Amino acid sequence: MECKSPNIVAGEASETDDDETEVISIEKGIPHLSSSGTAAPPSFTFAREAVESSTSTPPPTVVSDEEMQRLHVRRTMNERCISLLNEFIHNTVISVSKQLNETDNFLMKSQMVLQNTTTSVKKMNDNTHQMQSKLHDILTFNFVPNINI
Repeated sequence: MECKSPNIVAGEASETDDDETEVISIEKGIPHLSSSGTAAPPSFTFAREAVESSTSTPPPTVVSDEEMQRLHVRRTMNERCISLLNEFIHNTVISVSKQLNETDNFLMKSQMVLQNTTTSVKKMNDNTHQMQSKLHDILTFNFVPNINI
């Protein structure tokens, strides 16, 4: 199945005097997307080969005993630094995090105590106002009636 359509955009003049049309076959596919066209993107295998060739190991070189000793000393020092760093983290950071958790728990308990205390003080204040009102009533009430003789 072939679709013959001119490669002319409506509203634009052609660049040549004669209107030559390019026939695009659907079976061949669109030239810039097909794998057979010249403008097709490079394949994935090409990219994979490029990456593999750049990451391939270089041929082994002869290393002197002195350099091997230096590498061994450097590796030992690195391992010691890592172990000291891990020890520092374990001793310092973990203990501090435990202290922070304990402090947080203590603060939560303190907050609960303060909330209960606030509630108790409010109740005590209300009770004191009630007692003041009743005391005022008692002091201003006339128990003995006025008797006129």
